[in-house]
Parts: sequence; structure tokens; C-alpha cells
Amino acid sequence: AKFDRYKDSCMGFPVTAYIVFVDHPDVGPHAPRFKTMDEAEKFANDLRALTKLTVSEPIPEIATESVNLPRCLQD
Repeated sequence: AKFDRYKDSCMGFPVTAYIVFVDHPDVGPHAPRFKTMDEAEKFANDLRALTKLTVSEPIPEIATESVNLPRCLQD
């Protein structure tokens, strides 16, 4: 199994997604989310190779608290 420095750390909070920030001067920012670091890295690297957009490294989205939603708001 591949070591994930965020999921395998002792922070105690789960990574819920990986975000790649993309910016285009004429359009503005966009921040797609990915389930895995591998998906996020592939997207970022492909976008860098094929465009001149500003693209960040994948950044983990980490849950910092647990919230129980009312049943009417759940899927």
C-alpha cells in the first residue's frame, strides 16, 4: 500500500478529499475535488502539461469536526 502522509499521520482527522486549485486570469479560480491523491496528482500534472493555467499541488481537505445532520437533510 502506498504511504499517504496525510491519511497515515497522527493528526486524527480524516482526509475527505484532495483539492487542486486552478486559476485562469480571464475566468478566475476553480477548485475541483478528488477522492484520492493519485487522481488529484494526475489531474494537476496533465493540466500543467496541456495548458498554461496556474495549477497548485493537491491539497488535502481534512475534516476537523463531526456534524450530525438532521434526517431531512441527508441523502
